[in-house]
Amino acid sequence: MLETISTMFRRIMLNLTMLNSTVILLVFIIYSSVIYFYIADNLFDTIDNAMVRAITDFGDNNKGFFPSNRTLHLQNGKGKMIHSEEQRRKPPPLVDLRILVVAEDVDGRILLPEPNEKIDLEDVKKLITDIPDKIPQSIMLNDHEYRILSISYPKGDYPTVRVGKEKIIEVKKISAVTVVDSEVSMLKRLVLIIMIGTIIGFFVIIGVAYYLARRALVPIKVSWDKQQQFVTDASHELRTPIAVIKTNTELLLHNPDHTIEEESIRIATILKESTRMGKLVATLLTLARADSNQIEIERTRVDLSDILKELAEQFEPIAEMKGIKIQVALEPHMEIIGDKERIHQLFVILMDNAIRYTLQEGKIVVVGKVQHGAVHISMQDTGIGISAENLPLIFERFYRGDKSRSRDDGGSGLGLSIAKWIIEKHGGRIQVESAIGEGSQFHIYLPLEKKVFSA
Repeated sequence: MLETISTMFRRIMLNLTMLNSTVILLVFIIYSSVIYFYIADNLFDTIDNAMVRAITDFGDNNKGFFPSNRTLHLQNGKGKMIHSEEQRRKPPPLVDLRILVVAEDVDGRILLPEPNEKIDLEDVKKLITDIPDKIPQSIMLNDHEYRILSISYPKGDYPTVRVGKEKIIEVKKISAVTVVDSEVSMLKRLVLIIMIGTIIGFFVIIGVAYYLARRALVPIKVSWDKQQQFVTDASHELRTPIAVIKTNTELLLHNPDHTIEEESIRIATILKESTRMGKLVATLLTLARADSNQIEIERTRVDLSDILKELAEQFEPIAEMKGIKIQVALEPHMEIIGDKERIHQLFVILMDNAIRYTLQEGKIVVVGKVQHGAVHISMQDTGIGISAENLPLIFERFYRGDKSRSRDDGGSGLGLSIAKWIIEKHGGRIQVESAIGEGSQFHIYLPLEKKVFSA
């Protein structure tokens, strides 16, 4: 059984790890993709806007100057670059203008604005031919990445340019060309970084997912273990009265001629164990309903002074049988908002425990007062006490310091669990002080006003 449960949790942990890894990896990939496309879009958007401005400024001004010997006719596909001796001796510009504006006249000739031996008109022709109008395009040519934008003008609205010193001609299309090698190289490096980061992140994500899966299963496993322990303890507690009832019933059947008086001891034993089993089942039902939040808490004004006084009177005959004295010192009108029946059940549990574990000629002192916005109830006995190592365990279900003694006294180890639940349901808290052979003191703090109960 334990091996099956362990296998089940391992399988759940594996599934959670895979699920968490997939989700985190998807988020990482989506996040990386968004960053990549955002950077790429902004890079090219900036370049495209610059090209649009260059073309627009040129078309609006209509003052472009093009040397007459720097033309190429697109129809025959041939062109010859002629540079004057002065142009050859001219040093390159100090500033490399990244955006080259190229005009195409009505005869299909390409016009370059600046004489530059490094510009090959054939390459320019290849770049701007068959480019969709007003749609930026990226083209690779001679191991370089180019970004091209062309804008055509309608007939009758052609901009004009000056070719040579005197001639002014109309152009039907203006194109902007720029080199984007650095941008493309940066994007490639970014892709490489993202890929390496994804590979490294994959292993990190698996570790994180495994850690998260383990953390997620901790409360589930704790709850599972508590449930298993609860079922085991409940079965153990029910086994004893069932065995006693079964044994005594069989003895009664073996002597059918005996009278009720002759078998009164066995009948009383059966009745006692049946009553004890009925109380245990009722308590288990209360705890089960409490765990599933099926118990409704009624909110009314409750006077703790009246409840504790009545409780002391009810338990006084039982205490006198053991020679125990009950002393009560309560402030009047200690009122809270809560469930009267549950509050009464709380103090019945505590008083019953105090009497059960207090020795002959002992004493129980109940003190109640209002302080710091809460009602403080102290219940102290001179009983057998609780050891320091067992003190943190007394509110666990089925816990009993002396199991055999508790069973003889009719205890099941569930009372303090219910008491703690009632206190927490009312927004309060409980503390315990105890020492072996000196007795125990329970401190209960309940808020004066608590209109909303915790779940």
